[in-house]
Amino acid sequence: MKVSIVTEGFYHTGYGHLTRCLSLYQAFEQRNIFPVFFINGDNECRSVLPETRHNIFDWLNNQDELLSKVKGSDIIIIDSYLAPLEMYYRIAASTAYPVFIDDNMRLDYPEGTVVNGSIYAEQLNYPGRLETNYLLGPKFIPLRNDFWQVREKPIRPELQSVLLTFGGQDLANMTPRLLRMLVRNRPDLTKKVVVGSGFKNLNLINEAKDTKTELYYSPASAEMVKIMLESDLAISAAGQTLYELARTGLPTIAISVAENQNANLEGWIKEGFLTSSFNNETVNLENRLMVVFNNYKNRDLRYKVGSLGKKIVDGLGAGRIVQSILDQMIKRNGGAYLRTAVESDSMLVFNLSNERSVRLNSIVQEPISWQDHSFWYPNKIRDRNTLFLLAFTGNDEFVGQIRFEAKGSDATVSISINKNFRGKGLSTPLLIKSSFNYLKIYPEINSILAYIRPGNNQSIKSFSGAAYVFFHEEMVNGESFLVYKLVRQS
Repeated sequence: MKVSIVTEGFYHTGYGHLTRCLSLYQAFEQRNIFPVFFINGDNECRSVLPETRHNIFDWLNNQDELLSKVKGSDIIIIDSYLAPLEMYYRIAASTAYPVFIDDNMRLDYPEGTVVNGSIYAEQLNYPGRLETNYLLGPKFIPLRNDFWQVREKPIRPELQSVLLTFGGQDLANMTPRLLRMLVRNRPDLTKKVVVGSGFKNLNLINEAKDTKTELYYSPASAEMVKIMLESDLAISAAGQTLYELARTGLPTIAISVAENQNANLEGWIKEGFLTSSFNNETVNLENRLMVVFNNYKNRDLRYKVGSLGKKIVDGLGAGRIVQSILDQMIKRNGGAYLRTAVESDSMLVFNLSNERSVRLNSIVQEPISWQDHSFWYPNKIRDRNTLFLLAFTGNDEFVGQIRFEAKGSDATVSISINKNFRGKGLSTPLLIKSSFNYLKIYPEINSILAYIRPGNNQSIKSFSGAAYVFFHEEMVNGESFLVYKLVRQS
């Protein structure tokens, strides 16, 4: 399965799109599906994407190049504030399954899946088209994998530590301003201050800090979880970080520092996780904020809002999105989804290949030894002339394997179905999906040949149903085989 993620991220605007797309990458990766990022961004964004497959270039002004790179994608996810509507339609036309990440009904999206995990998403007036799958609300908020499983946060009797976090840039200069407030009013507290990669005010932060101030420079998600769990209260911008704070159960005072954060702020107040509304232009902000801050001395209040946050955001949003996408693909594929075989699938393939009925219908009928398989399999999945696909149900039950091997301008195909799924009509739709996609990906291949033992009526029926037609009989290893052929249509 080819999954492409199209998004953007710049030093001066932040990497919020990359962060939430990374969570989807990780959720696919958990299913042994490995996407590729296509990023309109700067080189600094690489630091947000460790150990990922990514391609950084200006796709906004090179749309044809992007479409060439994502050609053949089963799924294309696009998360952008910059891409025009016309580009969305071009992407939607180039994939079987387009997915659009949204925040505020920015566009009237084409047919596909629209994802908006915001706290207010279900109150937006989306068109509700029957052909579009809407995944709305915080149960679909995509968080990075370190937030998927979070230990219980202790609620201490007294406030001991406060977290300050204002994104990657802090363009409103809130961090030094509020750090001075805390140093002046609560010198006894440990102040944990997150410094983003785009901060231009580090000198002001250093001037404001005291001996109980700890600075954390662009912490990775695992460290961010640790900081949140060690803190008793947070003061934060009202953007995507609020969902991570809610996930860890950390009571929070939020300040909107951009117009696109206002709906987020009001949504969280309505749900009860936040108790007050502030923005960076609030009159007498520090004094009013300290009044609310002092309310959180109450342990019962902190326990109440922390528990509510964890109830609203359970960390499973990215997995739900991927599951929904795969479920939709399974409907279209007739009961299973296909992905590329990987090293860890070796035992699945070995066991299936040695099933008695599989061996009886193969060209070579003798059982395969583990030693031979251990040599053959890793080489085969790396072979540039081989496309090795495995089929799974939505619950990741192994359905079977399909293997294409190119030989000049032709290719051969073989298919084996797990005994638990035979007789359920899966072979033909899987052959249709994989064969026509193979021809689309490899334009140099003119035809695909299937070698079938005479008398294997089920295989003949499956291949015939997938538009393969009888070509001729051929001797292989001294035995006669029926050859069925699928020819590329001009």
